[in-house]
Amino acid sequence: MRIGIVSPWNDCCGIAVHAMLLARGLMEEGHDIVVFASRRERAVGRIPLDVQDEPFVYRNWDMYAYGDRIEDDAPLDLYFDPEPMLEEDCDVLIFEKPCTMPLSKMLGVFEDLREEGTTIAIMHEGHNPVNKNFFKMRFHAYCLFDERFLRLYGDWLPEDRTFIIPFPCYPVRDGDVGEARRILDLPEDKKVLLAFGRRLGELEEVMPVISSLEREMGFLLLLMSRHGESVRVGLDLTRKYDFVRFVEAAPGVEGLYQVIHASDAVLLHRRPARYVAVSTTVHLCLGAMRPLVCPDNDFFETFDGEIIKYKGIEELKEKIKLAMDEEAVRDVLGKAREFVEKRTPRKIARLLIEVVEEVSG
Repeated sequence: MRIGIVSPWNDCCGIAVHAMLLARGLMEEGHDIVVFASRRERAVGRIPLDVQDEPFVYRNWDMYAYGDRIEDDAPLDLYFDPEPMLEEDCDVLIFEKPCTMPLSKMLGVFEDLREEGTTIAIMHEGHNPVNKNFFKMRFHAYCLFDERFLRLYGDWLPEDRTFIIPFPCYPVRDGDVGEARRILDLPEDKKVLLAFGRRLGELEEVMPVISSLEREMGFLLLLMSRHGESVRVGLDLTRKYDFVRFVEAAPGVEGLYQVIHASDAVLLHRRPARYVAVSTTVHLCLGAMRPLVCPDNDFFETFDGEIIKYKGIEELKEKIKLAMDEEAVRDVLGKAREFVEKRTPRKIARLLIEVVEEVSG
């Protein structure tokens, strides 16, 4: 089948990660993929990865990050060019987090697109949407990541067209720490703790704990980001702490996995969400087979033994020490491997195709 995906793409964005993993699985299953991607993001700002767009990518709309929280996107006058979507004649059209899109303009062509093929909404929205234009679009199917989203949306989603399809994981890829460090010019005689992404600012509140632990263990804290505020924080921390190294980059998956493979553990310190949340980073990074140290909050509540959780800053020191112990994390990494292998892109793609066959048959 020819399958179109409407989504951010090649961006530092959880939606783009899901779209990439899903597209990978669909292509492995033999389907043709075309992507209709966003050019810009309001109000946060697009952070592109350090990769080139593939030949099958169109950039024909602009997104609004908080589109599920506004009643009408029309006053924003978001850019939308419908021609690529109409001309590609897709058998299936997948909308990743539809409320971020210029729905008021998409409405004008949605029925034509719906007649051409099966329309699927991937519901990343962690709030009940209030955008009136979304409710005017009758998708063939709505796909949710887990039961929490079903409880959130349960009052209004059509039961016969609602399906739970787990968030896919990047496949297991083992890597040699020594080789990765030689490529990246990192010291081979020290432990390396990695933190990356657009929320490095939240690290500042735990740096006294990390600094105290570093005095005991003598490790390198490697930070990586391309996000403006996180770049500032990263550079500030390198000036304040001599064990911190910052790299301004937003690599694709290959480059990211090389950095993770060069590390002994990854710290994903995030404050709690005020909505139903999914940790895209965990699903993307578990396959690198390095322990992930995460707060015990709603971003990580669906994981049970595959990551190392800490309850509050007081436990963080203990959990980082645990993550740095190769013997101590064998069970965690074993569970991580099992988790990833159950949710490979190809397996998740097959589930989606089953949904397509059910709602279009």
